[in-house]
Amino acid sequence: MRSPRVTRPLIPAGYGVSNDMKGTLRWISIRRVLEGSLRYWIATSSADDGPHIVQQWAGWVDDALYFGGSDKTRWARHLRRDPRAAVSVERTGYSIMVEGRAEILATATPELAEALIATFNKKYRYKTTIADWTKGGLWAIHAQRVFAWKFANMGTTATRFLFDQPGVTRPRTTNGAPAAIHASYSKT
Repeated sequence: MRSPRVTRPLIPAGYGVSNDMKGTLRWISIRRVLEGSLRYWIATSSADDGPHIVQQWAGWVDDALYFGGSDKTRWARHLRRDPRAAVSVERTGYSIMVEGRAEILATATPELAEALIATFNKKYRYKTTIADWTKGGLWAIHAQRVFAWKFANMGTTATRFLFDQPGVTRPRTTNGAPAAIHASYSKT
């Protein structure tokens, strides 16, 4: 797993966000918060019935959020129509937002199932089995961008993490610098 690129978020002038990289957050710290969070707030939207937000138990594994639920839920209907999603977590002192693309997995690999078993047991004291994670209904939101800062000093800590998506070549601007990522992702 490669580390994401670290940049400053594009926030309008007046919010006090520094232009230099001094004070940006470290990905390992943010990843640990995402891995240890108990509640994940998942935002979806649909042209049919508008925005929706739901709190889920989930596991953060290899820069993706894994969670399950009925295909009849509003969020599942939304994600089938439009896989773009946003996720936020509760953590004292931090603001962390994930933007990514969701996919429903037909099954989990044995390694992923083992990681989810350990995660759900540790965080929620909820015992699951490999069969629970391999029978379908498992969703993954793959991070494309993560925004994070500390409440106490947003101006110096506001950080954007950009994730490369497998099989996607980043477009370049005319001066050779990487352009923004706008890619569809499907994990194989």
